[in-house]
Amino acid sequence: MMQKKKCIALLILSSVAFSSYPRSIHRPKNPQLPSITTSWYGDSKYHTLADSHWEPYPIFHLFDKKYFNKHLLPAGNISFRNNTTEHISTHRINALIEELLEEIRQCKKKYTHFTVLQKKDFNRGRGCGLLILKFNNYPFVLKLFSETPDSFINPWCKGREPVFFFYMGGGVNRHLTGLTRLKNLDTINKKIKEYPRWRDRVSTPRKWYWLPKNPRWILVQGKNIGNKKAQSTIIPGIYGIIADFIENEGGLSLMNAEDRKTALNLCNDLGMMIDPHIQNFFIERETKKLVIVDTEHFPTVVGFKEEKKFSNYLEWYLSLSAKCAKSLFFRTKDERKIAQAIRSPYELR
Repeated sequence: MMQKKKCIALLILSSVAFSSYPRSIHRPKNPQLPSITTSWYGDSKYHTLADSHWEPYPIFHLFDKKYFNKHLLPAGNISFRNNTTEHISTHRINALIEELLEEIRQCKKKYTHFTVLQKKDFNRGRGCGLLILKFNNYPFVLKLFSETPDSFINPWCKGREPVFFFYMGGGVNRHLTGLTRLKNLDTINKKIKEYPRWRDRVSTPRKWYWLPKNPRWILVQGKNIGNKKAQSTIIPGIYGIIADFIENEGGLSLMNAEDRKTALNLCNDLGMMIDPHIQNFFIERETKKLVIVDTEHFPTVVGFKEEKKFSNYLEWYLSLSAKCAKSLFFRTKDERKIAQAIRSPYELR
């Protein structure tokens, strides 16, 4: 039954996302329309997209360079999660990922040192999007984020979900929300300790940022966004997140009422800071603890502007469907203006 309800909600989202705006070709362009211009830092070739959905927080405030650098993969050795006597050197990790990048540039489907876990938001031809891989010989996962100035402002080239997120989250994309995963991890770990019913039962993987040897940077410039005529930031074109691989003894299931209750109770206690999607929760083989594997900041992904709690999954799916429809088609001019000024209580700062 829950799977059927989920399919209905996703069908609503699909029909909404792939409809087009009715706009007369004779209608003049709005000179105050928010716009984003991107280019490689130091390059004169640029790409521009004007759209009323651009908002300041997801575009200009998610990349905290100081925080990012502080949480880069440290030099030396990284011990294994449940066996501290074994380790892998950072030098080895760097070499494996650099070789992976070369194989991606060659548009290969399979990789020498990695197994693909997920690639639904990855465009192999363009080499952009999110690619999730497991190291073949080590208990770690790599989440590799890759964008170009062109693809960064093109949500339509990487699958369905990026389109939903663009309209719901103020122009956000996976490249940007990936930058929330470590800061949000810090936040939820602190919250878990505040709840006696979770502190000894719930765990999270360790995570570090990673940059290639010679990173290229994307310059992002905005106009008429957040009641500012102009603002800018730079973000890495390619970066990664290294995380512990969790040996999964069993995941939670939507078909199990107790599993649904556990997942939603945890998400509600954590202030809906994480995605309640049931497949984001594993039972770890070694510790028997419930592990939150996805620490992406969920309110940023879907553009929540007010605090939320959900009593069941049907309510959650219908709420997201309504949010998507509202973001695409039913915002008034006043609401579009308010979206540029209002700050969400969920913002990670």
